[in-house]
Amino acid sequence: MTLGRILVVDDEAPVREVLTEYFATEGYAVEAAGSGVEALTAIRGGRADLVLLDVRMPGLDGVQVLRRIRELDQHVAVIMVTANEDVRLAKETLKLGAFDYVAKPFDFDYLDRAVAAGLARAGEKAPGGHATEDDPWKTLARAAFSAARAMQPSARTSTGERLETAALAAARNAAAGRDAAADEFLAEMQLLLDIAAEFGDLPAADRALVESALEAARRSLALAG
Repeated sequence: MTLGRILVVDDEAPVREVLTEYFATEGYAVEAAGSGVEALTAIRGGRADLVLLDVRMPGLDGVQVLRRIRELDQHVAVIMVTANEDVRLAKETLKLGAFDYVAKPFDFDYLDRAVAAGLARAGEKAPGGHATEDDPWKTLARAAFSAARAMQPSARTSTGERLETAALAAARNAAAGRDAAADEFLAEMQLLLDIAAEFGDLPAADRALVESALEAARRSLALAG
C-alpha cells in the first residue's frame, strides 16, 4: 500500500534526490523529473496524484508547466517549490491552480502536511470523488485534514496540526506493518478529537466523519492481525 503517487520536478539533482528519498521512506510512490517536458510526459501518462514543482527551471519554467498541467488534468494537486526570493511569484501561482507552495530550505513538517492535504483534495476532486474510499488509511487522512483545515486558526495550531500529524503517522505505520504503533496513533487521534469537541473547536459533523474513518481504520488493523 502507498499513500499516493508523487512526482518531483526539479532541474537540480540534489533536490530531486532529497525529496524522492524522503517521501519514498514515508510510504509514497515517488517519481522524479528533471525538466518540464519530462513532467508533462508523466502527467499525460497519469502517473501522479500530486506534483512538487520547482518554480525556476530552464526551458519550461514552473509557471508554464503549471499552466499546461491544468490544461491536461484538473484534478492532480500541484505544490510549487520556491526559493525565498520567489515567494511572491509562488503566491501568484495559487491563482493559476496551484494547491500550495513551499520554500527552500524545506520545513519537512509543513511539507508533510501540505502533501497529505493536497492528496486529500485531489481525491475529493477526482471524478465521483471516490479515489480514496477503498483505502481506510487514505480516507482517514482525508477526513483528518479536512476537519483540521476547517478549524479556527488558534485551534488549528493547537490541535489541528497534531491531528494531521497523528493521521499521517497512523497511516505510515500501518503501511509498514507496525500495527501496534498505528493503533497508538489512532488512540491519540481520538483523544485530540475529544479535546477539540470539548472546547467547541470541532463541529459534530466533522467529528463524526473523522470518528467513522477511525473506526474503519481500526477494523482494517483487526483484519490484518
